[in-house]
Amino acid sequence: MHSSPYIICLWPGLPRLWIRGDWAALATAVAFGAALNLVLVTSFVWPELLPPSFNLIGWLILGTVWLTSVFQAYRSLPHLREPPRVDDRGLFIQAQAEYLRGHWFEAETLLRQLLRHCSRDVDVLLMLATLYRRTKRYDEATKQLDRLDRLDEACKWRCEIAQERDTLKRLAASMPRSEETAREDTGTENTGTDAAAEEFGNPSRQTGQCP
Repeated sequence: MHSSPYIICLWPGLPRLWIRGDWAALATAVAFGAALNLVLVTSFVWPELLPPSFNLIGWLILGTVWLTSVFQAYRSLPHLREPPRVDDRGLFIQAQAEYLRGHWFEAETLLRQLLRHCSRDVDVLLMLATLYRRTKRYDEATKQLDRLDRLDEACKWRCEIAQERDTLKRLAASMPRSEETAREDTGTENTGTDAAAEEFGNPSRQTGQCP
């Protein structure tokens, strides 16, 4: 779809129909085709059906519509190739809810969907890093934090990022411990759930802007 040729701009309604499957665009394309066939029939097949002046007006109208449509379609084609915008705030709030319920797979799916539309969203990246930590994917969590460090927009989360790194270092150091010590670490991790709820439970998101 994203490599749609510019030749589709030559028929009114076809670009939106081809790329987005827009039913209104289908109606436009069919209406233009019907009008073109009518003018062709009355001009060359049965010219006696309408006076020549009517045919001339029909050709002028069709030509104007066609030129206007081609110009607008040519300008809008790059925009049509872009993915449709999503309600990022609504998805983020939904991801927060899944995160706080401990539904890690659902939360990760929503967060990844948000990142497909804005890869520099620092709020989403930070939540994804904490999700990776809670699912014991420490290497992936570290990569997300490294990614955040390279973004200027992440300055508002510097303290949280540093705390997250400290937590990851503690967990990495505790991995060789005995089972008893691991249970103590699990208790500490569960205690941190309240902090996570305070950190991500507020639905008023500080949205990271894509440049």
